[in-house]
Amino acid sequence: MKRTAVWTTGAIAIAALTLTGCGATEAPVEAGDDDGAAAEAITIVDGRGEEVTLPDGPAQTVVALEWNQAESVVTLGGELVGLSDVDGYTSWVGEAAPLPNEPTDLGVRTEPSIEAVSELEPDLIIGSLRSIPEEAMEQMERIAPVALFTGADAADPLDVVRSDFETIATLLGAEERGAEVLAEFDETLEANAARIEDAGLVGTPFVFASPYADGANVTVRMHGPRSATQAVATEMGLTAAWEDDGDDGYGLSNTDLEGLTALPDETEFFYWDNADEEDVVKTSLAGSAVWESLAFVEDGRVHPASLGIWAYGGPASMAAWSDDIVRALGA
Repeated sequence: MKRTAVWTTGAIAIAALTLTGCGATEAPVEAGDDDGAAAEAITIVDGRGEEVTLPDGPAQTVVALEWNQAESVVTLGGELVGLSDVDGYTSWVGEAAPLPNEPTDLGVRTEPSIEAVSELEPDLIIGSLRSIPEEAMEQMERIAPVALFTGADAADPLDVVRSDFETIATLLGAEERGAEVLAEFDETLEANAARIEDAGLVGTPFVFASPYADGANVTVRMHGPRSATQAVATEMGLTAAWEDDGDDGYGLSNTDLEGLTALPDETEFFYWDNADEEDVVKTSLAGSAVWESLAFVEDGRVHPASLGIWAYGGPASMAAWSDDIVRALGA
């Protein structure tokens, strides 16, 4: 998948977050008690503000149309029967939350194959607000209950990470495992904040960027102070080097090479790495007079990072990202 496709559609593994727990498909919740009573229906309110009801209790057969929600299912111990762009998930998310099975590929995110979903006969379809074209929603809801999530809110990015994850845990009947994962996430942030303090790095200006090239033009996507990745870094004691608030969803903004001159000289510049993609820093930025003149470039404070870790993911990705920061900084 080309790096540009990541934007048009939307290698540290945390073992404690990916252990099999109360599951979606591989560890079904009992349908009733010893007297054979029917399972209690589950109702949640999704990102659309719509009530979504699972009449037969926790979901057992789940289809995910977006990687964030797919990651949550996997982290909670589930196995997806279907997933949009399986190869892309493996490349961009798979280090933090590897797939435990081989789900059916449903096609491109935001353009799922309705026929492929129908053939899988899921009891839950899960994704983001942009996962299903409006004209296809009625058809998709005929197949199974559909729960769509915002996935991000720059007003409080980590609160959305936690609340969406808790809701998905409810849909899977995995509330206990969900609480364990979130507790482990908080412990990871606390431990890594201590490492940053011990290394004398508290207050260090930090930024996470994703440069990509279109011919000779380079655009740098900046994860600003309201992004989830910066929120993790901030909780660890680092400060936001890039001050633009960005969009109201993911806290993202774009700049060009000249825009990077606004970053403080002491910035630790992290950029998104991917083994299956061109390294734009090495192929398009290196050798540029502007790039080479930046103080953090001259001082060697440029770090490829987030390999196989989804910057827009759930607790597993955010915990892996926290660990990746201390790794790259040698803290």
